[in-house]
Amino acid sequence: MSVRIPPKAAPYLLMLPGMLLMAGVLYPFLTGVTWAFSHIGFDGVAHFTGLANFVDLFKPGNEGLQGLSTTLRYAVAAVAIQTVLGLSVALLLTWKARWIRVFQTLVIVPMLLPPVVATVMWKVMMVDRGVLDYFAQSLGLESVNWLGSPSSAFWSVLMIETWIYTPFVTLLLLAGLHGIPEEILEAAKVDGAGFFSQLRHIYLPLLRPYFVLVLVFRGIDSLKSFEVIWTATQGGPLDTLRTLHIYAYQFAIQYLDFGRSMTFLLVLWILTYGLSFLLLKARRQAAVG
Repeated sequence: MSVRIPPKAAPYLLMLPGMLLMAGVLYPFLTGVTWAFSHIGFDGVAHFTGLANFVDLFKPGNEGLQGLSTTLRYAVAAVAIQTVLGLSVALLLTWKARWIRVFQTLVIVPMLLPPVVATVMWKVMMVDRGVLDYFAQSLGLESVNWLGSPSSAFWSVLMIETWIYTPFVTLLLLAGLHGIPEEILEAAKVDGAGFFSQLRHIYLPLLRPYFVLVLVFRGIDSLKSFEVIWTATQGGPLDTLRTLHIYAYQFAIQYLDFGRSMTFLLVLWILTYGLSFLLLKARRQAAVG
């Protein structure tokens, strides 16, 4: 027995799965936004407090500004280093040599490991008198307290993140390099243009859309980075790596203060959404222009 669906109801039935999915996404999001403006007691009831969480956490010298500063420094450093290294490796992979194929295979190895596993692997190598200390001493350098010193922990964790995610940047920019017509490069060589001249006038301008994608994907991921930082140092030592995401986790899980935790996450969401909106808008304007 077939069931006839009225023609006017058919569009709404087709929209129903999407509307249910949207409701499933919006409900927890809006609940979290409500919690950011509330104090949640041990009874689980949210008491509206307005901007009290934001004012309290983001006073000068409090956790909010410190976490925001650390988050921005970490994201800017990570994206800058990974972009430069990714472009360098991508240019290297365009060479026509036999050993390049082997190098292409090795480049993607970090992407095959879960970030937590890769971080644990590096953490083992960074212990006192570990593998990295052995190589440093073999080069005549002093041993480094990689993850135990505030002066080195920031850059050590950044090195781990760079090792994990630079291959993604490399593959994205390599796709852009393969899209550059050979005729343009051949004409530049005939005109006597050297490598740096080609880099400045050909590669960088034509790779601009791909750089925007790198900034969007890696910028967002770096702003909300959690697995690498937490696995390596749990935000330490001395709050060196306590980003907004680390603060949000600690306030929610360790202190059971879900209101303040959502305050950190809401600020982090505004940062990531604002970054993606501005970059994609700039990309659309550049495409139209």
